[in-house]
Amino acid sequence: MEIPKGYVTEPPEEELVSYWALLHPMREYVIKYVKKPLQNAIESAKNLSDIAGEIISFARKIPLIKKGNTSFYNTHILIDKKELFLKYHTDEGRRILVEAALKMGIFEYEHDGYYAFLMDWILIELAMELAKGNWIPRFTRFPIPKCWTGPELPDIETIRQNLREALTEVKC
Repeated sequence: MEIPKGYVTEPPEEELVSYWALLHPMREYVIKYVKKPLQNAIESAKNLSDIAGEIISFARKIPLIKKGNTSFYNTHILIDKKELFLKYHTDEGRRILVEAALKMGIFEYEHDGYYAFLMDWILIELAMELAKGNWIPRFTRFPIPKCWTGPELPDIETIRQNLREALTEVKC
């Protein structure tokens, strides 16, 4: 979809992504030309391939997400984990889609409190299940080794022990 005349797709270097996305006229652009087409694709999709192109298009329409133009601590963690994940994930056939989906999630977390709350809620719920030993990784080894160069996942007891240690290290 064409960007309407007069719209800027990259914020100035010093401007935060959240300001770019929420202030006029970009707010209308983000709603009408970025989010709405993705919502329409999701609502009419029968499978992932029906929305894959729109996810990639979404990511191309939003600015580069980096620590210098984001303000939330958790966004910075998401950026770090995205970079680490992409270092290990070596499936070139899926890289564009995976990278676009991660960028989309980070963008939504940074500028939209509604989606940030939803993401926080699900992450906390999953962390609680993991800590209780109820969330057990489906694979400890990546199912397609040539697509992953990162470490294997530890067993559930090691994960729980690491969580306990991390929680005792927290100084509030």
